[in-house]
Amino acid sequence: MMKNKGFTLIELLVVIAVIGLLAAITLFSLDGIKSKSRDARRVADIKSIEEGLAMYQNNHQFYPIFDDYITGSDTMSESLKNDGGINGVPADPINDIMGGVTYKYHYTSADGRDYLIEYYLETDSTQGHSAGLNTSWP
Repeated sequence: MMKNKGFTLIELLVVIAVIGLLAAITLFSLDGIKSKSRDARRVADIKSIEEGLAMYQNNHQFYPIFDDYITGSDTMSESLKNDGGINGVPADPINDIMGGVTYKYHYTSADGRDYLIEYYLETDSTQGHSAGLNTSWP
């Protein structure tokens, strides 16, 4: 009597289904980790920009007058870099429109007396900040 050595079609399909399920779970969990990581970077970036603005204000007694998105090469960023308060002004990790949300830092100062920075977070993972639009001012 001869015995077949090998796997049946059912056994192979079950193994492939389990591997596919594990791969899907891994991909979804990695996406959440990436979002949380980008949010942590955004909060750190805003703090860095605020420190550069504070040094600029200390040197000039006013904030840069500017109303647009922070790209790192805009006039406000160049003013901070030229002042020596910051080496490079960071841009949002995505720095694009995704899902109808503009993931870019927006700086507004009409008269130089104060400023407003607006930025979006993807998750509620950062303590003291919520998902969606967040603002920062002096």
